[in-house]
Amino acid sequence: MKNSEPFVLKLVDKCVKPFLSKDLNYSHIREMLRLKLIMDSRRVSLVLQNNGKKIGKEPKKSMLLTCLVYMGLGIFIASMQVMPNMFGANTISFAMLIFMLFSVYISEYSAVLLDTTEKSFYGALPIGKNEISTAKNIHIAYYIGTIAAAMMLPSMIVGFISKGILYGLAFTLVSIVIVVVCLHLAGVIYYLLLKIFSGEKLKDILSGFQIFMTIAIVLSYQIVPRVISIAGFSKGQITYSPFYFLLPSAWFSAVLESLFGAGGLWYIYVLAGITVPAVILLEVLYKKKVMPEFEGELDKLTETAKENKTLSPFSKLMCKLLSKDEQENAFMKLVLIQVSRNRDMKLKLYPQLANVFILPIIMVLPQITGEKGLAGFIENLREGRWGLALLYFTGLTSASIYMIIGQTENAESIMFYQILPIENLSKCIRAGVKVVLFRYLTPIFVALSALLLGVYGFVAIPDVILAYLSFIFVTGFIIRISAWMLPFSYESDAASAGNNLLMFFISLFVFAAFGWVHIFWLKTLGLQLIGIAVMILANLVLWKFFMNKKYTIARG
Repeated sequence: MKNSEPFVLKLVDKCVKPFLSKDLNYSHIREMLRLKLIMDSRRVSLVLQNNGKKIGKEPKKSMLLTCLVYMGLGIFIASMQVMPNMFGANTISFAMLIFMLFSVYISEYSAVLLDTTEKSFYGALPIGKNEISTAKNIHIAYYIGTIAAAMMLPSMIVGFISKGILYGLAFTLVSIVIVVVCLHLAGVIYYLLLKIFSGEKLKDILSGFQIFMTIAIVLSYQIVPRVISIAGFSKGQITYSPFYFLLPSAWFSAVLESLFGAGGLWYIYVLAGITVPAVILLEVLYKKKVMPEFEGELDKLTETAKENKTLSPFSKLMCKLLSKDEQENAFMKLVLIQVSRNRDMKLKLYPQLANVFILPIIMVLPQITGEKGLAGFIENLREGRWGLALLYFTGLTSASIYMIIGQTENAESIMFYQILPIENLSKCIRAGVKVVLFRYLTPIFVALSALLLGVYGFVAIPDVILAYLSFIFVTGFIIRISAWMLPFSYESDAASAGNNLLMFFISLFVFAAFGWVHIFWLKTLGLQLIGIAVMILANLVLWKFFMNKKYTIARG
C-alpha cells in the first residue's frame, strides 16, 4: 500500500513538511492530500466511465500534455537567457511566469481554493481548519508548481550552461520564490474579499473580481515591453524607467542583476532591496493572518439566500429562435439556469469571457498608445482592413468555455442522461454549444462589430456578416473536434490547463487562416457575397450532419 502512494507525497514529506508549523497535524494533512491526489487520478468523463472504456491513463496523459504545452512556451522564454541584457531578459521572463501563473490560478484553481463541499466531510472528523486549508494549498501548489517547473526548466538549463552553476541555482531559487509569492498573494487577495463581504453580495463580488483580475493581469502584462527599451535590450544596455518600481518581475530580476550583473546602477539595488522585505511581509501576513482564518471566512460562501434564478426575456427569446425542437429548446434553458446557479462554474466562466473581450484590446493597444494616439489609430483603422481581425478573436476561447459547461462536481449526473427520454443525445450537446455561441460570445461579437461599424461605416456590413458566419462555423467546428461532450458530464480535472492552452493555439491558427483569407482576398462586395454564400452552406452542412451525428450512452 505504501508503494502505491503518489510520488508527490514523498516529495512533500521531504521538502514541505520541515517548513510547516509544529502546531499543524501533518498526518492529517498528508492523508487529505493523498485522498485529493487519488481523486484527481480518477477524474475522467462520466460518459467514458459509464461506457466502460479504458480510462486509467487519461489523467496522466492530461498532466503530461499540460507540461509539454507549457514547456514549449518555456523554450521561447529560455531564448532570452543568452541575451546580454540580464536585467531586461529576466524581467520579461519573470513577467511571463507571473502572468501565466495568475491566469491559470484564476481560471482553473480559484474554484478549488474557494471550494466548500469537502468541509461537510472533514467537518465531521477531528481535523482543524488550518489542516484543511494547508492541504488545499499544497494541492493547488502541486499543480501550479508543475506548470511553473515546465515553463522555467528550459531557462534553468540555459542559465546553468551559459552563466554558470551559481547563476543557475540563484535563478532556480528566485523562480521558486515567485511561485510561492503568486500563490500566497492570490490567497491574501481572496481572504480580503471574504473578510470584507458576505452572503450573496460576496458571491457577486467574487464573480466580478474574476473578470477584473483577468483584465488587470492581461493589461499589466502589456506594460513590460513598453518599459524595456528594445534597442537597448539587444545591446545589453539598461534604460531607467520609473515603471520598474511597479513591476514585481523587475524586483526579482534586480536581485539577479545585483548579484551577477555589471552593477553600479542605483535603482537596481533599490529594486532588489524592495524585494526582500516585500516577500517577508507577505509571508508573515499569510502565515499569521490568512492561514488561520481563511477556512473560517470561507463559511460565508455557504450562507444561502432566496434563489431567484429565472431566465431573462432575452434568454427565452434566444432559445425560441435558435431551435424549433422542443427537447433541444428545453435543454438550452436547463443549461442557462444551471450555469446561473453554479458559483464554481461562473468563477471559471467569467475569466474566459473576459479574455474574449480583452484579446482584441491587446491587439490594438500598441496602436492606441503610439505616437499618434487614439486619433491616429482610428485613421490607420479606416485606411486598412486589419480591424476585421478583431472580430475573429472572439472565438479563441470558445472550446475552453464549452468545456467549463461540460464539467460537473456530481459523479451521479450521468444518471440524468440515462433516464432522459432522448435517443440521440447530440441534441443536448448542440444545446450547450448554442448557449456558448449565442448567449455568451455573440453579445461580445456584436459589441465589437458596433465599434467597427462606427469606424468603417455601413459599407462594412457585408464584412461583419461574413466574419460572423465564419465565427459560427469555426467555433462549432473546433468544439466538435476537441470538446464534443455532454454538458455537466465531465468531472473537472486539475491538470487540464494544458488542454485549454493547446486548444487556444489551435483556435488561433484556424481563426487566423480564416481572417487572413477574408481581409486580404475578399475585398470587393462581389467576393464578400460569394464568401457569405459559401459560409452559409458550410454552416448548414456542419450543423445538419456533423453536429447532428448520433450520440448515445449505455443505459440501465
